[in-house]
Amino acid sequence: YNSKNTLPKNYLHFAEKWGADIRPDTTVRDIRPLAGLQPDGARYEVHHQRSRGWSRPHGAPIRARHVIVSAGTLGTLRLLFRCRDRTRSLPAISRRLGTMVRTNNEALLGSVSRTAATDYSQGIAITSIFRADNVTTIEPVRYPAGSSAMRLLGGPMIDSGGLLSRLGQSALEIVRRPGDFLRTHLLPGWAERTTILLAMQWEDNRIRLRPGRSLFTGFRDDLVSEPDREATIPTKIEVGHQVTRTFAARSGGIAMGSVNEALFDIPMTAHILGGVPFGADAEEGVIDADCQVHGYPGLYVVDGSIMPANPGVNPSLTITALAEYAMSRVPAAARARAATG
Repeated sequence: YNSKNTLPKNYLHFAEKWGADIRPDTTVRDIRPLAGLQPDGARYEVHHQRSRGWSRPHGAPIRARHVIVSAGTLGTLRLLFRCRDRTRSLPAISRRLGTMVRTNNEALLGSVSRTAATDYSQGIAITSIFRADNVTTIEPVRYPAGSSAMRLLGGPMIDSGGLLSRLGQSALEIVRRPGDFLRTHLLPGWAERTTILLAMQWEDNRIRLRPGRSLFTGFRDDLVSEPDREATIPTKIEVGHQVTRTFAARSGGIAMGSVNEALFDIPMTAHILGGVPFGADAEEGVIDADCQVHGYPGLYVVDGSIMPANPGVNPSLTITALAEYAMSRVPAAARARAATG
């Protein structure tokens, strides 16, 4: 109980012990290079504002010699695109930004029990993993009681068809099995009756992310995706469907897919990775072998956005290893300055 490593419970605690000044509810809006190395040692100004509230005031800029962007793939891409294309504070960022974005080629499937005989929410979130075929692994996952809003991501398990066909198949399932629809979408206790089956593959498929507007962004300026024609992320994992149907049949459950996959034939991911590729120069990638942005010494990117391939399993430890590698590449003198504040 309470043993999982998490950002607020222990990582930030240890960071503060080492001298980090943590500023919650703060959003970075711009990173501006200064005119050469300043007398105080700074090379950048980080501009930020409060994340919540009516006014959201801007705070005093933070000056730093080294800046590490570590906002996760989506947050990092949003910030770097903003600095390159909107504020133009970092106009030399590589045009490769947003390319080579990967997922774990995954599908969030599951089974909802028709009875409350077993409380599936009790226990460790992920206890096991098995290889379903040469490229696919599957993990049974628990969600804790009180997280039944996750059911909004669920949908019927549909194998093929266009949008109208999928909508028709979904409606037919509701008419044929209204009790199952109630259990999966309306009745309380969804988390207590559900086992998620997370299917992941390590084939190297990818997409591209860029700033834009779409129906899925509410027509706000945000990140939109484009498929990679050479290696498009699949919308269905066949062996995942087979395993889910078998699991549901043996446990007396209702096989479920995700609403994106079932209705719109669009893949879903819990592990968005990449978008800030390594490269020998700015023509080839956004960052160099030291995880520094080409053309901007002292500006590092260290998070899942620098993942150079699809690991095919939960990526957190791989991201941690990349972070440790990146810190080993920071010059020793800079590390000493950071350690002493």
